[in-house]
Amino acid sequence: MQDKIILGLLLDGDKSSYELQKTMEKSTGYFYNASQGSIQPALKKLMSNSHVTCSEQHQGERVKKIYRITDEGKQAFIHWASQAIELEKPRDPALVKMYFFNYVEQGRRIELVEQYLQEIKSVIATMTIMKQMSQEQIAKLQQPLDTGKIESRMATLTFGLDYYTFLNEWYEKYVMQLKNE
Repeated sequence: MQDKIILGLLLDGDKSSYELQKTMEKSTGYFYNASQGSIQPALKKLMSNSHVTCSEQHQGERVKKIYRITDEGKQAFIHWASQAIELEKPRDPALVKMYFFNYVEQGRRIELVEQYLQEIKSVIATMTIMKQMSQEQIAKLQQPLDTGKIESRMATLTFGLDYYTFLNEWYEKYVMQLKNE
């Protein structure tokens, strides 16, 4: 999946691996891992498949590698993006821990869920700011917009907000249930 995300981000323009990671952290990183350790192998795979090329930019003594999608990479990405969406099982470590909560003392369960709720609230706050900033930037643009790209990315952001809002509400109820036991 990491290779597909990279191809999609490179369709927006050439990027270094650092820029790819930072862009992922602010976008797809909310629902898919964006570690530098997974980006480098994906870039190597994409280059070996001729989906991405790499050039070097000299910035003083430093050399910066810049990645660019090829026509073949663009075709591969569009083919992948056009395929049916497959339903996957959610992978949520919090749910796995909760499955075994019967082995954890009640006070600790409450503490763990409350800590998790704080993380969820932090993500909601960040995503809310991102959505507001995105809407403000869109309103300020004076050039023609790629409305398809904007709509799909805003829909993804809205999904993320709705998802974390659901988690927040569900875990709020769950912590109350734990407190009432």
